[in-house]
Amino acid sequence: MFTHSQAFSGFSVDDIESARAFYSQTLGLDVSEANGMLTLHLATGGRVLLYPKEGHEPATFTVLNLPVDDIDAAVDELAAAGVAFERYEGMPHDEKGIVRPPKPEYGPPIAWFKDPAGNILAVLEIGAHPAAEGGAAGGAVNLQLSVYPLRQPHLRPAIEAALRAAADEGVEITVGRLSTFVRGDEPAVFTALRAAFRAASSSGSTVMVATLANGAPDDGTVAAVQAAADGT
Repeated sequence: MFTHSQAFSGFSVDDIESARAFYSQTLGLDVSEANGMLTLHLATGGRVLLYPKEGHEPATFTVLNLPVDDIDAAVDELAAAGVAFERYEGMPHDEKGIVRPPKPEYGPPIAWFKDPAGNILAVLEIGAHPAAEGGAAGGAVNLQLSVYPLRQPHLRPAIEAALRAAADEGVEITVGRLSTFVRGDEPAVFTALRAAFRAASSSGSTVMVATLANGAPDDGTVAAVQAAADGT
């Protein structure tokens, strides 16, 4: 029944303003607000709804997991921002509050902390993803982006707004005649794609075509394919 439903999760908070400051500024997540509620826009494309609740009681379980490549760096940055880490009885926390399992099969290094409403969050180390053969190193993603404003008197404002919004997310932008090439790490590229679409669609109806890739053939492969196509 719900195979194609764009489902999302949610949890309550006791103060929307405190939650917005924490999730957007302290954690650096993409947060929007509508109808007195917040939506966290995750780099994976998922969404989490935060809603105010009278008589809110904090969740006693982890409501949001935040994977990182380097848990020590993440914990240090959060601690510098004033975040205190939880310590649970019977668990081998180190001096930073990180639990480091003795073997990878026991799970990743992890540390728990709370949002201003007392809900439990976790940061866990997943490590850098290895690059595919012939692909972009360091988890880089390539995006080819084309913007088509519909029934608008001028095309440039929507296109330029989209490209500016994408560039603001810290990705590399190369403008071509028919499309724009965007390059950066995966979270930044997906955030840039979302920002570009929002900026373009603010001018009116818009079609956006995006092609994503985390690898590309090298010059030798391209030359061999071209030679085969030419019959040489």
